[in-house]
Amino acid sequence: MATDEPVTISEAAGLLGITVDTIRYYEKEGIAPAPPRGPDGWRRYDSAALSWLAGVVMLRGTGMNVQEMREYAAAYRAGANDAERLALLERHHATVLARQKELQQHLAALERKIAAYQHQVQSAPQDVR
Repeated sequence: MATDEPVTISEAAGLLGITVDTIRYYEKEGIAPAPPRGPDGWRRYDSAALSWLAGVVMLRGTGMNVQEMREYAAAYRAGANDAERLALLERHHATVLARQKELQQHLAALERKIAAYQHQVQSAPQDVR
């Protein structure tokens, strides 16, 4: 996510589709680094900070829990090599695929249930008044 000039936390939240409180939470939990502050004392998010936050939003959107996000961020800060970070993401990917398969099964069952009710409703005698 690119920006010509660093943006405020409110602007960052708007760009990312999350709340200011969410950004503060990620910073407090060590998931996202706190950005430098401008002369006015406000946080200023540059392209790198916004890209990191966008990645966090993506990981959360795939169901990665806060502890796993903390581990990923800690590995990054500790200088984990690409292979180690790749392994973390591949494990999460496998988890997402398993959840997706389970969700597809539940969705198929829901669709069968809906079809059964649609058939019942369409077969029921019409109320004529």
